[in-house]
Amino acid sequence: MSIFGSQGSQGSQGSQGSQGSQGSQGSQGSQGSQGSQGSQGSQGSQGGTAGSAASPYVSLSLILARDGTQQYWDGSATRTPQQTGRDAWATFKSMAAGPRIAVLDRTLDSIFNVTLDTAAHPSAQGRVSVGRETLVTLTKPEDAFLAQHQLHYLRAAADLRGDRLAEISVETTDILSFFGSVGYLSADATKWTLWLANAMIRLCTSLEMPLKMGFDVARPIAMAYEVQPMIQTPGHGAWPSGHATESFAVATLLTRLMYQDTFDPKKAVQDQNALMRHAARIAANRTVAGVHFPTDSMAGATLGISIGEALVRLLDGETETTGRSFDGSGYTGDFNLTLLGEALDSGGAITGQSVALDPQCVPPWLTELWSKAKAEW
Repeated sequence: MSIFGSQGSQGSQGSQGSQGSQGSQGSQGSQGSQGSQGSQGSQGSQGGTAGSAASPYVSLSLILARDGTQQYWDGSATRTPQQTGRDAWATFKSMAAGPRIAVLDRTLDSIFNVTLDTAAHPSAQGRVSVGRETLVTLTKPEDAFLAQHQLHYLRAAADLRGDRLAEISVETTDILSFFGSVGYLSADATKWTLWLANAMIRLCTSLEMPLKMGFDVARPIAMAYEVQPMIQTPGHGAWPSGHATESFAVATLLTRLMYQDTFDPKKAVQDQNALMRHAARIAANRTVAGVHFPTDSMAGATLGISIGEALVRLLDGETETTGRSFDGSGYTGDFNLTLLGEALDSGGAITGQSVALDPQCVPPWLTELWSKAKAEW
């Protein structure tokens, strides 16, 4: 169990097969149990018996109790709804977990979009946009290129499997616990921070999965019988890595909240702050496990940092963010935080450019949620 209570299912990165307790990997699967937001995917238990599925015996008892206690009523109103005339933030925070998630996710999804080359499948290039502006451009590697230039990294990384077993097993369903070891995360004390962190993970899933489908890059297990991953290979394409995307997006978001420095994700990577170190280790562990190539993590980090930075800057009311491009068709290197920092430098494997933002796309209730999250730190 994670340190955060019971947050339920957070996305749909898919069932990782029959890998025992890995269960449904979600967007990190059921993301452990992170926060007391109820069973977020299915709206499950949302607090006490009122959120539980109705029992026919409870319903029958309520019918009998009403019949036994209700006085004459002519059908006229006897109370005034308290919500009449309240603002959108008051409405949002009063909603049950499931509906609140639906509103938050739909709002964030409306800000970002995915486009792919449609002339043929698989696509060679895909883009994530923010508003009408291209935020991230990814050019995929071919399977033969990966077999020649990337597969050998898994041979060396496999030596770490025994040491990383516990981490890798937890990370299949829970990444937030690792960030919670850097800054205090609590379902009560940092409620809105957790809501945004979990929403970030689900947003990443909604963007990375169409890219994975469009690129359709083979997993390591498809290239060598000897890979023999220590966990079951997920049932979708390798590139970009979802774990890298989500962990770096969350690390970027939490860098803005937990650290008091000027917000600069590139500098945070190059300074190797604690959040970015955890994100890089989570990503690299997927290569250790035998289910991802290093280039998958480089692409995912590019995507995750860019999404996280764009959302933070929008929430802060800024009008500009950093867009990035990564060409995986020629990247032969490994992945770690030092290499990522070098790739983000001018002339590195990841190129950057300024992208315009429109803060008007952020509704007032979301700005208020952001204000509440910042106040928790």
